[in-house]
Amino acid sequence: MTESLAKHIGSSGLTCVGVWKVFQQGRRVIRALRDVSLRIEPGEIVCLTGPSGSGKSTLLAILGALDKPTKGEITAFGLRYESLTEDGRDQFRRDRIGFVFQDLRLISHLTAVENVLLPNLFGEAKMPSLVADAENALERLGLAERFDHFPRELSYGEQQRVAFARALIRKPMLLLADEPTANLDDPNADRVVSILKATKPQGVASVVASHDPRVIEASDRVLWIHDGLLSQVAPTKGEG
Repeated sequence: MTESLAKHIGSSGLTCVGVWKVFQQGRRVIRALRDVSLRIEPGEIVCLTGPSGSGKSTLLAILGALDKPTKGEITAFGLRYESLTEDGRDQFRRDRIGFVFQDLRLISHLTAVENVLLPNLFGEAKMPSLVADAENALERLGLAERFDHFPRELSYGEQQRVAFARALIRKPMLLLADEPTANLDDPNADRVVSILKATKPQGVASVVASHDPRVIEASDRVLWIHDGLLSQVAPTKGEG
């Protein structure tokens, strides 16, 4: 980790101020995000909900440093995104952010263990330690019998848990999940919610795009996004 990045790691929370995302689509100007501001604390689960095409995935991509805003400022754990070089952004995503994409993005020719340990290959740990960490992560998610299975040999719910294990193995400060319970049966959806709750004591800030009532119930706050505009919804039971 570079010195410029490491010195910020002790700072907490994520702040997004006046963020816009505007792009051209043919003759149309699309305002995917419009003046979005929010603050997310360590250990907080925030549910992002709203209709399809409202800007949820765009906001997740920007919070995760996968995309850049047209204007506005994002600070995570004391580090301003716009101050990062491309290499710095790559390192920040790898070291501090866990992603669970809607399409999961598991690599088809890698086993469950190999998919999970992949983010750690860029660190300094030795392979036996990496494999042990990946196996422990999968075991905690009930996949002890699936270490050597390829994605095609796993159910969708099992693939979803592999994706969570991969996202959490580096102990991220920020977890971003896009519709993590979509297409899951009730037991697997409940398991995903349990995984989210388990990140709270670890101080992970989680932003989850979801319409699932179980995710909403488990969240500390629910934010509604429509036509690129963000607004607060009534607090859930998670907020005392």
